[in-house]
Amino acid sequence: MMRWVAFGAMVALAGACASLDPGPPAPQRDPPTDHAEPPSVVSRPAPACPETPGAAWPGAAPGPAGLVRAVRGIRGEAGHLAQTLHDGRQLRLRFLGAHVFDLLDKVWHEGGSTEARRRRLICAVLNDAAARGVAVLRVWGTLKRTGSSEEIARAGQMLALVLDENARRSHPLRFIVPLLNHQAGYGAPDPSVSLDDQPAASPWHARALYLRSTWRQPGIGQLSERLASYRRIPAIAGSRYVLAWELVNELDTFRHLGGGSFAGSEATQLRDHFIVPALTELATRFPQPIAIGDLRGNLGGYERFATTTIAALPELVRARLLWTSHVYAERGKPPSQFMSKLGVDLAMTRRLGMPFLLGELGEHVPGAEARFCAQAPRHDVAALLAAVRGRGVEAAVFWGEGRCGLEVEAATGWRVNLGAGADSAEVGTDDDATHRLLGDTRRRWAGAR
Repeated sequence: MMRWVAFGAMVALAGACASLDPGPPAPQRDPPTDHAEPPSVVSRPAPACPETPGAAWPGAAPGPAGLVRAVRGIRGEAGHLAQTLHDGRQLRLRFLGAHVFDLLDKVWHEGGSTEARRRRLICAVLNDAAARGVAVLRVWGTLKRTGSSEEIARAGQMLALVLDENARRSHPLRFIVPLLNHQAGYGAPDPSVSLDDQPAASPWHARALYLRSTWRQPGIGQLSERLASYRRIPAIAGSRYVLAWELVNELDTFRHLGGGSFAGSEATQLRDHFIVPALTELATRFPQPIAIGDLRGNLGGYERFATTTIAALPELVRARLLWTSHVYAERGKPPSQFMSKLGVDLAMTRRLGMPFLLGELGEHVPGAEARFCAQAPRHDVAALLAAVRGRGVEAAVFWGEGRCGLEVEAATGWRVNLGAGADSAEVGTDDDATHRLLGDTRRRWAGAR
């Protein structure tokens, strides 16, 4: 999550612009897939520290049957996510997850030089999440600074270690893994700025990546190279605990992609040169559900762009597509004021029978000072959580529970700051009322164990 400009009013499209947007191409034919097969016999070594099961779900069935799957809805109902457990039970995945977006970077830079110590850090993070009632974690699939093949190799090593350590648990967590981050703060050659503000000549600049297909360029740590690299790592490619792969966190069209209109030639290029081929490549390399990520621009052209993009996808992609959105409200205002886009997304997923994920849900406090791992403003999210659940959302990830001073090793005083931001959506470690509410909400949403 990065603070962003709210969706504007409905945009009327001029005839000249419309003439540049001929509509979606015909759906592509299904390309051949190259999926890793999860092991049919699962050995489970002991985790790096004693397990705290918390509210996490039991382990999945071995082999391909244990992969998370997207289930289509019928008769105007949205789809949902489901998984077969090790004992044959069918679990519908209802959850309010949490973020540890910088986990891979923390394990690489602060986990020490040995695999044993890195596993110890991962184990502590998993235990902490499970104890808070978390069943699903969203973690960025890169290190903080990207832009090289070496970073891809290191991030892949760390992601494989996280997934392998998690798979050793009797109650493993499930993971949502974004592969690119459009916003500032993480996952670019200059992580201090967004893709919009990378150097204009850089293949990491938003226009180059989305409109000129530099996401395919080798040797610069870009998306296609990352997909190929991660496909070669069995612990990643065949993981039964990757709930979904997400192309981009908060793909913002306002500045460099048609001025946020979702119409005209640049919207067509975004769809045909990036979203459709990149989602297709993702679907051919990995068997888990996939998502585009939250798309940002003016609401007026959004639904048409979304539906024509979905229509242009091969069926093998549509069959595993998980639609996503983000919602941030302001404390003291009715949550409904911040749910216009959510309403469009939910109506579309019901019409098309797709599963839906609210990938980020949080509350900003107007006028609050942004500080990293310092006293945070108090929140009042009960109405927001109730409003989202009341609209039928059953899969969401709450933003703002950074773990400041999380204890890894009591004997040595080893602690880590993880998933903590510096904005008013951050929930303070001492905000006991909000943490209790989130724990209670998670238990209500989680479904059968």
